[in-house]
Amino acid sequence: MRPVVSVFSSGRFVSRWTFVAIAAVSLTVLAPLPTELSPRDRAGVSLLTAAAFAAVWALVAVVERRVRRTAARAVIIASVLVATAVVRPVAQDALSIALGLAVPAPDTLPLRAVTNLAVWAIALTGTAVLVDAARATRETDALLRAVLGQLRGSAERVATFRTESRRAVSAAADAIAAAHPVTAEDVRALAAQLRAHAHALGTLAEGVPADRPIPAVPVRAPRGGFRLPPPGLIAAVYIVAVVPYAVRTVAPVDLALGLCATAVLGLIADVLPRLPGLRRARVAGNRTFAAAVLGVGIALSAIAATQGVPMPAAAVPALAYPALAAALARWRGAARTLTVERRRLSSAIAARVRADDLGTRAERAGLHEAAERVHRDAQGAAVQFVLRHPDARPEEVAAFRAELGEVAAAVRHALDAPATAAGAASLDALLSTWGRAMPVDAQVADGARTVLQTDPALARDVIDVVAEGLLNAAKHARERAAAVYVEHRATPGGPRLDVRVVSPGAPPRGAALRPGARTATLGARLVDAGDTTVLEARFVIADVDVVSAEHSTEGSTAPA
Repeated sequence: MRPVVSVFSSGRFVSRWTFVAIAAVSLTVLAPLPTELSPRDRAGVSLLTAAAFAAVWALVAVVERRVRRTAARAVIIASVLVATAVVRPVAQDALSIALGLAVPAPDTLPLRAVTNLAVWAIALTGTAVLVDAARATRETDALLRAVLGQLRGSAERVATFRTESRRAVSAAADAIAAAHPVTAEDVRALAAQLRAHAHALGTLAEGVPADRPIPAVPVRAPRGGFRLPPPGLIAAVYIVAVVPYAVRTVAPVDLALGLCATAVLGLIADVLPRLPGLRRARVAGNRTFAAAVLGVGIALSAIAATQGVPMPAAAVPALAYPALAAALARWRGAARTLTVERRRLSSAIAARVRADDLGTRAERAGLHEAAERVHRDAQGAAVQFVLRHPDARPEEVAAFRAELGEVAAAVRHALDAPATAAGAASLDALLSTWGRAMPVDAQVADGARTVLQTDPALARDVIDVVAEGLLNAAKHARERAAAVYVEHRATPGGPRLDVRVVSPGAPPRGAALRPGARTATLGARLVDAGDTTVLEARFVIADVDVVSAEHSTEGSTAPA
C-alpha cells in the first residue's frame, strides 16, 4: 500500500509507460464489445478513444509536475483517474455513434463504468508503481557506485585528516610558544586566542574532514531481472481486473467455472517453478514459469471460446495473463534489487565510517589531549595569572612565560604520544552508576581492560555502546537487569574487541537502532536471541604506540 500512496503523491505518476499501458488496455481488455463491429472498426474506435484518454493524461503529467504540495498532487491524480475511467464508456459510445457504428445497450453503462474504473485503476497505478521501483533502483545503484568510489578514497581522507590535525596542533603550540605578554591585558588577549585554538582542536577531534562532493554518476538501467511473484498474486490481480468485464459478457455458471479455472491454473503455474529441482536452477525455473503462465493464458482463452465469448475478446487472456505475470515478475525483481542495493549502500557507508574511525583513532585521541591541554593548562594558567597578578612584575611574567613553554611542548607532543585516558576506569564508573539502579553483571576481560587503557578513542566508543545497551535494558527489558561482556578476541583479520549487552526479554517486533544513531555508525546491532535482547558490536583494535601508565592487575571481572 505504501508504494501506491507514494506514486500518487510523487509528482511522477505519469510516465511514457503510462501511454503504453493506455494503448494496450484500450486495444484488448476495454475494446468495444458489440459483435456487429468489424476488427478494423473495433481497432479504430479503440485507438481514437485511447488518443483522447492519453491527451488528458498528458495534461495531468504537466500539472502534477508543477504542483508543489504532495497532498494536492495525490488528490489530482486520484480525481482524474476516477473521472476519466467513469467517463470513458460514454466518450467511446459517442465516438461510435458519430462514426455510425453500433454501441452496447444503455442499461450496461453503469457496469461498464465500474469495469473501466477497476481496470484503469489497476493498469495505471500498477504501471506507476513498477516505473517508480525501476527508477528508485537506478538512482540507488548510481548513488551506491558514487559512495563506493568515495570509499576507495578512505586512505586519502585519513592522510588529509592527519595533516590537518598536525597543522592545527602546531598552530596552537606555536601560539602558546610565541606568546610574550607584558601586562595583564596581554594575558587576557592571549586567553581569548587560546580559547579559539582549543575549540578548533576539539571540533576537529569529533570527526574526519568533510568528504569531497559526491560526483554525478550516470543512471543506468536496473539489473533486477525477473523474480517469481508471491504464489496466487498473478491470479488474484487478473481476477480483480477481469471480473467486472466478465460479469456483463458471461453467464453466471460460466463465470464461476472461469474463476475457478483461473485460480487452479494460476496456482499450478506458481508452484511448478518452485519445485525442488527447479528452485535452485534459476534459468530453468524462469523458463518453466514463462511456459506455465503462457499455458494458463492459452487455457483461459480456450475456456472463454468454448463458453461463447466472441473473438478477439476470447483471445485476451492469452495475451493479458502472460503480460501481467511478466510485469509482476519484473516488479518483484526490481524491488528485490532495490532492497539489496540499499543494504549494500548502507554497509558501504558504515564500512567507510568505521575505516575512517580506525584510521584516525590515534589522531583524534591526540587532538582531544591537545585541546584539553590548551584549554586546561594554557588558558587556565592565563586566567589564573590575571586573577593572581593584576599588576604583574617582570619576574612573575617571566615565570608565566616559562610555564607556557612547557605547555607548548606538551601540546606539540600530544599527537605523537597522547596521554592515556582511564578508559577501563571510565567504563567501571558507568557500570557502577547503573548498578545502583538495577542489577548489572559486568565481565570485562583482562585483555580488553588493557586495550581500553591504551586506546582512549576506542574506550569512548565502547562506553557509548554499553551506555546505549543499558539504557535500552532499563526502558524496554522484561526485567530491569543487564549483563555486559567486553572480551578481547584474536581473529584471522587481527585482534578485535567484542562488546555485548544482554537484557531479559525479546525485543519488540521490528526493533532496530536508528540509522543515524551514534551506536549504529559504530557498527552495533540489536539481536533477538529468543528470550533475551542483545546489543552487540565488534571493534577493530588499532595499532597504537602507547603504553598504559596504569596497568590493571584486577581479575577478569569487574562487578558493577
